[in-house]
Amino acid sequence: AMSEVPKIEKSIGFLAVIGNVATLTGLLGTITGLIASFAAVANADPATKAAKLTAGISEAMNCTAFGLIVAVPAVVIYSILQNRAQHLIDDINEISIRTFNFILANRERFGIEKE
Repeated sequence: AMSEVPKIEKSIGFLAVIGNVATLTGLLGTITGLIASFAAVANADPATKAAKLTAGISEAMNCTAFGLIVAVPAVVIYSILQNRAQHLIDDINEISIRTFNFILANRERFGIEKE
């Protein structure tokens, strides 16, 4: 049981990391897009302000959307796999304890002496 549990949980944590990193990367892109938008409004001539403002806002929204498109499925799949892994681990532990109790209850049959 102790050798199998780490194998079950081995790669599941990466999904949580991917979900968090995707969210943070989307947030970073959103901030850089908004910075570009405000810089454009502050420094551009009136004829190009609207185009630069919309370009920066578009960058911000695209980064937010991409971050969420990656993060939401990763977090959902992580939750599903973590739940399945926990059920498997619980089953392994239960069967291990039942087996141990069975052996202890039938020591004489298996030739195991009491200490």
